[in-house]
Amino acid sequence: MAKQKGEQRNYMANSLVRGLEILRAFDHKHQDMTLSDIAEVLGVSTSAAYRIVYTLEQEGYICRPTEKKQYRLTSRVMELGYSYIKSLDINEIALPHVTDLRNRTNFTVHVAVLDRTDIVYIHRALSDRSMVSNIPVGSRLPAYATSMGRLLLSDLAKEHLEKLFDGFDFKPLTPLTPTSFAMLKKLLKEDRARGYVAQNSHIASGTFAIAAPLTAEGGRYIGAINLSGHEQDLQGDPALIEDVVATAAEISRFL
Repeated sequence: MAKQKGEQRNYMANSLVRGLEILRAFDHKHQDMTLSDIAEVLGVSTSAAYRIVYTLEQEGYICRPTEKKQYRLTSRVMELGYSYIKSLDINEIALPHVTDLRNRTNFTVHVAVLDRTDIVYIHRALSDRSMVSNIPVGSRLPAYATSMGRLLLSDLAKEHLEKLFDGFDFKPLTPLTPTSFAMLKKLLKEDRARGYVAQNSHIASGTFAIAAPLTAEGGRYIGAINLSGHEQDLQGDPALIEDVVATAAEISRFL
């Protein structure tokens, strides 16, 4: 057993382990720590600790207030736990509703949440049609090129959007995919006004999706659902759009 545990530890990334140790070291008694403090926690030299600290700072998990040598956690650390809790709540509440939507329409239904410039798929109710989604739960796709992602981005403040997409590389995944921040902003304005997205896929040709937002108290978008299928079968059917929007609204009543 000891040998097996030793072999398992060989697969562990020490830098990641140390990064997590740093985040856990901050508490109500240690709200601010210098590089030397952090190195002492890790039991390594300051030069060895610096690479990990620098990475955490660049990724936005720790920061140094102006003209100070001490580091502290940022609110982004909360996103790790909040995203987990949020996705569990949405999954549990949405499950019966998206299953019913799948059964009524015989199209695949997805549920996703936003994580910076990506969406993360947290549920999928597969249809038995010959052409179905092959996007497994846990997958990440660029928000700017997906129906659910566009909706979730449309709820963000202008300043937040600009920061998220500063220097972002917009890849032309299909002829329809927005290739600049200016193009994306125009689409988001239309999406927000409309309240849903019904479009040919901006990820892969041949599919169509109808998406609607899941809203929390106060109207904030915390997730989205979409109906996905072959473009010849879906293609903006008004009845299907109404069904998706109504299902999202019903789920939102309990969020």
